[in-house]
Amino acid sequence: MGGNFKINSQNQNMMLPGRLINKTSVLGIFLVVLLSINSCCPEDPNKNYLNLIILTEPKSMDPAMSNDITTGIITALMYDNLVQFGVGNDLHPGIASSWNISDDGLVYSFHLRDDVRFWDGTILTARDVKYSFQRALNPVTRSSMTWLLDPILGSDNYMQGKADTIVGISVLDTFELELTLKSPFAPFIGFLAVPGTAIVKYSESDPVQADLRDNPMGTGPWIFTEWQADRKVSFKKNQDYFDGPAKLDGIILNNIPEILTQAIEFEAGNLDVMTVPNSEFKYWTRSTTWEPYIQKMDELGIYYLAMNVDRPPFNDKRVRQAVTLAIDREKIIHRILHNSATLAHGPIPPGLAGYDSTRTRIPFDPQKAKLLLRDAGYPDVCEFDLWVDPASAVSQTIEAIQHYLSEAGFKVNLVRNDWNMMRDAMRQGETDSYWGNWWADYADAENFLAPLFHSKNAARRNRYNNPDVDAQIEALQQSLDEAEREELSMKIDSTLIEESPYSFMWYPTSYTVFQPTLKDFQVHQMYFANKYTDVYFEE
Repeated sequence: MGGNFKINSQNQNMMLPGRLINKTSVLGIFLVVLLSINSCCPEDPNKNYLNLIILTEPKSMDPAMSNDITTGIITALMYDNLVQFGVGNDLHPGIASSWNISDDGLVYSFHLRDDVRFWDGTILTARDVKYSFQRALNPVTRSSMTWLLDPILGSDNYMQGKADTIVGISVLDTFELELTLKSPFAPFIGFLAVPGTAIVKYSESDPVQADLRDNPMGTGPWIFTEWQADRKVSFKKNQDYFDGPAKLDGIILNNIPEILTQAIEFEAGNLDVMTVPNSEFKYWTRSTTWEPYIQKMDELGIYYLAMNVDRPPFNDKRVRQAVTLAIDREKIIHRILHNSATLAHGPIPPGLAGYDSTRTRIPFDPQKAKLLLRDAGYPDVCEFDLWVDPASAVSQTIEAIQHYLSEAGFKVNLVRNDWNMMRDAMRQGETDSYWGNWWADYADAENFLAPLFHSKNAARRNRYNNPDVDAQIEALQQSLDEAEREELSMKIDSTLIEESPYSFMWYPTSYTVFQPTLKDFQVHQMYFANKYTDVYFEE
């Protein structure tokens, strides 16, 4: 309809058939037209929705399948865990209002809240917790997150079909649950806050509920409403959430992998939160408009260049050590990453017990790198392939690394393949080296040691094998003494720096910008921890 309607004061006495229009009649017509205009342009139904970004399609709506960041974020909005992470790496009550760990570290006793309801109104009980864990461990479910529950006594027999139930999970009462472990495992309580151990609704007739992949039924603050493939996933507020309903009406996760598109949509006001892209770091952080609305977070993660210790040239420790000496990591951090990272001293990032802030950094020393290569039998050139996933690696960073290595006597052949091809080649031991990163699933130094460096880990992507390190990692897992665990972590850290199966590059720092109208927003260190229940828009 026309948008130029107005009353001309010179024509207030204009004639219509049979009557003279007075001022009251004119006002009536004006209101009618305004109402008709408004009826054509209804208020945006998503006005009070939070618009966020996801970079990939979720694999599933099922927490048992949440082995990627996007699926983990989504399932954490819809489901709850026994315990949950706070803003940092601290643990808080979730579905469990309290818990107790026995002195020997074997028995975990949980008292559940009695006011947690699934979206259909059903009260959550200890039976749902036992069912959820057995479902995740059931081979028919085909969950990739079974490692989270593997420490529980009887999990092996259940997964192998030798038992109908898991003896280490005991329902003591409607809201009382007990978990018994095979042996002490210090990081276990953190496992129970990860999306893969979220609680789903009990089903007597269906032990696996494959339908949850597309039709979730959670207790979380956000109820799933729609999944438009490659576009967005939408949620509405759960009015009956046990921790109080969210202040906003809903959340939309917009699938926007392109950095430029993210920035355009954010500045247009169509997105409410965005991670500042490295390529535009100076623009955002130096903007007087946006600088007050940027939050910095030191992430629990590390970037590295991993080397296959079973293959030449990296079966020689001197060559591996030369890689780190050859790269000016500090200059890359300053000039390419715009100081959005911290120089790595070893595998354990700051913020975790076991990180040694007093450790002397490995310097940039290309001359020493050349000497090590010569001593290792490479006086002229040391050639190797570096595998890179184009989707996750910044080309400018990789090119800088390639340049520094070539200056020190290496010849680096970049092999660009997608992650699936890279992963298969790594598992077969076919890669000389690869560019990678690792992010915490739970807040413990063990998470940066056992999965990457224990010889029996599932991936063994660089074939590192050290029986002493294995024994120390196992001691770290079983020790309940925090001082002892910190000392063990530092000792393992020192060994890995010396043996250099990885060239440890840097610990990332993220910068997140949000709209000025968004209030009480807080970046969380664990990517799945933010429930967004406290945020709201200022009028």
